[in-house]
Amino acid sequence: MTITLELPPDAEANLAAQARSRGLSLDAFLQTIIAAHAAAMEPVTSVQAISREGDELDREIDQLFDAVPVPPGIGRGAMRRENWYR
Repeated sequence: MTITLELPPDAEANLAAQARSRGLSLDAFLQTIIAAHAAAMEPVTSVQAISREGDELDREIDQLFDAVPVPPGIGRGAMRRENWYR
């Protein structure tokens, strides 16, 4: 896979210096960082299908929005589906 990254010059210089200190090219160094990060991540599990009708759908939507953090200054009720239609 080929990936193109646009990095700020100072970040690129820092990464290049770290790569050189390890005797690696920048590409090889970044590959090791990304591979290590990917290996440490938990695998993604499939998303359970959501019922698409009636009260069950309403409950599942409410549960989804209950999991969303409410930004400061916004009332908790703003995230309730029934308040979207006012």
